[in-house]
Amino acid sequence: MNAERKTIFLVDDDMTNLAIGKKNLSASYNVFTLNSGAVLLQMLEKKIPDLILLDVDMPKMNGYETIKILKSKPNTQNIPVIFLTARTESGDELEGLSLGAIDYITKPFQLALLLKRIEVHLLVQDQRKTLEYFYENLRKAFSTYLSGDVVEEIIADPTRLQLGGINRRMSVMFTDVEGFTSISDRLNPSELVSLLNQYLSTMSDVIMEKKGTIDKYVGDAIIAFFGAPLELPDHALRACTSAVTMKRLEKVLNRSFIDQGISTKPIYTRIGINTGEMVVGNMGTERKMNYTVMGNAVNIAARLEPINKQYGTKILVSEHTIQEAKGHFLSRRLDRIKVTGTSEPLRIHEVLETSADAPASLHEQVALFHKALDIFESRNWQDAEKAFNHIAEVFPSDAPSILYRDRCRQYMQNPPHKNWDGVFNLMKK
Repeated sequence: MNAERKTIFLVDDDMTNLAIGKKNLSASYNVFTLNSGAVLLQMLEKKIPDLILLDVDMPKMNGYETIKILKSKPNTQNIPVIFLTARTESGDELEGLSLGAIDYITKPFQLALLLKRIEVHLLVQDQRKTLEYFYENLRKAFSTYLSGDVVEEIIADPTRLQLGGINRRMSVMFTDVEGFTSISDRLNPSELVSLLNQYLSTMSDVIMEKKGTIDKYVGDAIIAFFGAPLELPDHALRACTSAVTMKRLEKVLNRSFIDQGISTKPIYTRIGINTGEMVVGNMGTERKMNYTVMGNAVNIAARLEPINKQYGTKILVSEHTIQEAKGHFLSRRLDRIKVTGTSEPLRIHEVLETSADAPASLHEQVALFHKALDIFESRNWQDAEKAFNHIAEVFPSDAPSILYRDRCRQYMQNPPHKNWDGVFNLMKK
C-alpha cells in the first residue's frame, strides 16, 4: 500500500510549521519537508512529487519566485502547487494563482478543509494524467495514417471517433505498383520488406503532408482520401499534387534501390483519383473500427487505377477531379468511359505535371494530342491517324498516341456502328 501513497513536498522556512504539517499529513501521504525554495529545487532534481505545498514568505527566494522557476522547466511545470501562507490580501491570492498555483490557502486553516482540498486536487491531477495518457496513445495510433495537425483536430474533438459516417464531397486516391509480383519474386524476404517500407513510407509522407488520410495498405497498394476528418475545400488539388509529387519521388526511390542493391527493376506507380460524394467515418464495430470511405465515387477511383494499363498512363483522374483542381495541372483528356457500377459516361484525364513545372515540350505534346483527339471524336479516322502518328513519331514513348493511332487504323478497316455514342465500356480491370 505504501508504494501507492502520494508524495507531497511541504516547503516552509518555519521548522515548527514543517513538523506540524508532516504530523498532520503523514497519515495519508508520503511527506518530505524542505526549508527553502532553493532546497526544493535541488530536491526536484532527484524526485518529482505529486503535489507541493509552498509558503510565500521565505528568505532569499520567496514562494512567488520559486513557482516561476518551477513553471519555466518542462519537468516541473505540471506539478500542482498550493500556496499555504499567512498572506491574506486578495491581491496576494490573485498573484499566486496567476503564477500557476492551483489553490491559495491562508493561515490559520482548518485541517479537515486542507486535507479535503489536497485530496480533490490530487484526484484532478490523476484525471489529467489519465487524459494525457489517452491522448498520447491516440496521437500514436492516428499518426500512422494522419498528419500531425489532423491528429490534433481529432484530439480537440474526440466525438469524431464515434461509430458511423457522414456524406461529404471529397477526393479519393488508389495506387498500385505495376508488376510488383515480378519484382517481389526476385527479392529475398528482408529485401522485400526493406523495399516496401521505404516505398510506402515515402509515398505516405507525401499524402499526409497534403493533409490526406491513409485509409489502408493492401500489399504495395495505398488507398487514401482527402477532405476528412478535416474538411478541405481544395481536396482535389491536394490529391493531384500528391500524385505528381509521388511520381517525382518514385524516380529518387528507384535510384536509391539500385544504389542499395535491393532491386535493379524500377518501380512504376499507377494512380487513380476521383472526386465526388462519399460516406466517410468509422465503419466496423465498437471494439474494432476502421476510418474509411465508401460509395460509388470511391469505386470509380478504384477502377481508374488499373485502367492506366490500357492507356499506358500513370495518373488517371475523373473529369470531376480535373474541374475542381482548377487549372493547376497540365493534363490531357482521354475517352469518355463507363466502368462497373456507373450508368453515366465519365470523361477521364491524364495528369502529367503541374502547369507551372511542365516543360514547353510537354505543353506542345498535349496541344497536339487534343487537336488529334478532336479529329478522332469527329470520326475522321484517316486524318486522326495521321495526327496521332505524327505525335508518336515526335514523342515515340507516348503510349496514348500510339493507342489512338492503332484505333484509327482499326476503324478505317472496320468502322464502329453509326449509332455509337463514342463511349468506351471498360467493365473489366
